[in-house]
Amino acid sequence: MNMVDLPDDGLDLAVGGVRTPDDIAARVRQIAWEADDRRVADLALIATELAGNARRHAEGPWRMRVSRVDERDVLRVEVEDRSPSVLPVLGRSDDPAAGSGLLLVNRLSVRWGFDHHEDRKVVWAEVPTR
Repeated sequence: MNMVDLPDDGLDLAVGGVRTPDDIAARVRQIAWEADDRRVADLALIATELAGNARRHAEGPWRMRVSRVDERDVLRVEVEDRSPSVLPVLGRSDDPAAGSGLLLVNRLSVRWGFDHHEDRKVVWAEVPTR
């Protein structure tokens, strides 16, 4: 993986250009350097799940943003896609076919949700920095 210079306050990248979950995790770690290892691992896993869901269920192009929200002491990951009508479904823990990605996101984050726009949607989640 090529290392890139990243701004101190966030990351914005095309999900289609990210090849593996390890690549997503490495980029998240560059932004979340001040958080403890467990929080960084949680955020990396959340980012991987959200990006994977977007690639599996929604039309591209896809974008992922990771940023710090200092006033709430959280790290926020957002994944944007071009399928505004395909809304996220939490899934069911008793039905593995329904998927468990958002159940995992729900469990690891302090808040998550989505923003619906006319031409796109953004699914987001937040993890505390401490």
